[in-house]
Amino acid sequence: MNSFIFPCFNGNLCFVQNNAVLSLVRNNGSIFVQSFKTKYKPIIHFKFPLLRGLEYLIFGTYYFFWGLFLSFKNTPVPKLNRKMSESLNIKSSYIFGVVAFLIAVLLAVVLIGIVPTHLGYAMAGSSLSIFVKKLVIALVKVAMFYLILLFLYSFSSMRKLYKFNSAGNMALNGNTVLSGHRATNYLNFIVFCWSLNYFVISLLSIEVSVWLKAFVNIGLFLLTAMVAYEICYVFDRFLKKYSYPVLITSFFVTSKPASTELQTANTALSEGNLMLENVRREVISEDSQGGNVAFSLCYSEVREKLKNAGITEPSEADWLIATVLNKNRAEIKLLTQVSRTDYKQIERVLERRVKGEPIDKIFGKTEFYGLTFKVNKDVLTPRKETEILVEEALKIIGKEKLEVLDLCTGSGAIAVSIAKNSAAKVTATDISESALMVAKQNAELSDVKINFICSDLFSDIKKGKKFNVITCNPPYIKSEDIKTLDREVKDYDPHLALDGGEDGLYFYRKISEEFEEFLAPKGVILLEIGLGQEKSVKKLFSKNKFSVRIVKDYSGIQRIIIAERG
Repeated sequence: MNSFIFPCFNGNLCFVQNNAVLSLVRNNGSIFVQSFKTKYKPIIHFKFPLLRGLEYLIFGTYYFFWGLFLSFKNTPVPKLNRKMSESLNIKSSYIFGVVAFLIAVLLAVVLIGIVPTHLGYAMAGSSLSIFVKKLVIALVKVAMFYLILLFLYSFSSMRKLYKFNSAGNMALNGNTVLSGHRATNYLNFIVFCWSLNYFVISLLSIEVSVWLKAFVNIGLFLLTAMVAYEICYVFDRFLKKYSYPVLITSFFVTSKPASTELQTANTALSEGNLMLENVRREVISEDSQGGNVAFSLCYSEVREKLKNAGITEPSEADWLIATVLNKNRAEIKLLTQVSRTDYKQIERVLERRVKGEPIDKIFGKTEFYGLTFKVNKDVLTPRKETEILVEEALKIIGKEKLEVLDLCTGSGAIAVSIAKNSAAKVTATDISESALMVAKQNAELSDVKINFICSDLFSDIKKGKKFNVITCNPPYIKSEDIKTLDREVKDYDPHLALDGGEDGLYFYRKISEEFEEFLAPKGVILLEIGLGQEKSVKKLFSKNKFSVRIVKDYSGIQRIIIAERG
């Protein structure tokens, strides 16, 4: 086995032999990629039965925790003063994850250690055979272990880890029925290993001294780890269609990933494969027969020019080339050359990009929540953070045919994504006719029906119309701050979609003043907010006797306000 992908709280760590790639989601939704060589060189190369299970246990555990450490280390904290940084509690989601793990360890000691012991005392006087008693204790221990896993699953930070775990499985498995699960996935292997270990140790328990029992248990754990890996390996390699028994444990450590998690995992794997191919993009050469350009030339030139222009995001070069060639990022890593025509087109696009024009505006399209959206100078490009708003809205909608209103729809990203992934009846509004034209094109592109209305928030919506869910990603930049934004934003995005007034809260106030007539009983409002705005926006809706909660983005920043009418 050459490729492994380990989950982090905000990304993935991929190994392709001794090449490692760390792929993380940044605060702004972009993907940070770091590639490096590792000192690890498998002595047995995962070829020898049983021994490879022991190696995987040691190797996997070390690099899993190393990946968590690297994700903490490389998660950038916004440049805020100390007081604001503390008030925003930026990395609290990671702290909760660690706390949850420590609590789980404590629960393990109590539930798996104490409960089965007292159960054994309770059965001491029964007529059951020793084997049956041990079997009952073994089953209870395994059940207690699964209860602890369910407890961990209740934490959002742990579910985020599990989403990246599923995304890693999908990157390795491809498009299959069980693509989100993998028997030899590290977390699944560990859960399966411990389940088997509790069962075996309970059945084979013997009355000996404490120290001898400890050594015996350690030996049994290592043995069960070897056996567990072989079982997982056989199902993964030869019996994938019948691997449901082994994958039962996988459901405790996986969660359905969004497009951001999938993109992060695929980026890590693509970069790892690229390192394996040793395409270092330093040599300029041409194919003498067809006049084609070596891909190494093309890629190195694009990266170098982007770097000189101050665009250091590694994925930029991938997206630029992949879009011109009409391929995905993984496919371009397998290319050895590009045609002269494609090379010239890449050069033309590159020239516009280094001048500051955003790549999505150059191509006129972008990806959001697994869908393709047209974008131009009349609309903002939807950001990855906004996918969280869509996810939360879809959780609320479920399978019901609810009425949904998307205010300030812009490109229609939120409205179209909700309409595509639910049975909701969606209405979308925007004050800009030009933006609505783009949104209508995107609705047609995704084959969804949406009622579009040109309206300044609620002004032109039919009186008496009620909506179960209202979503909005309004302009929230302070007027005076627009001139300080990156040129990609201030020069290419419509200021109408950026300007949130003097304090950035103009639209939130308007919505809080006007929504009453249009929100149904027990209705919900979901709003994306800017950095540091959560207290002000929460206050606006709390006074309306709403139950208000805040959802954080991939970097732990408070990003989505959810106000529920009681």
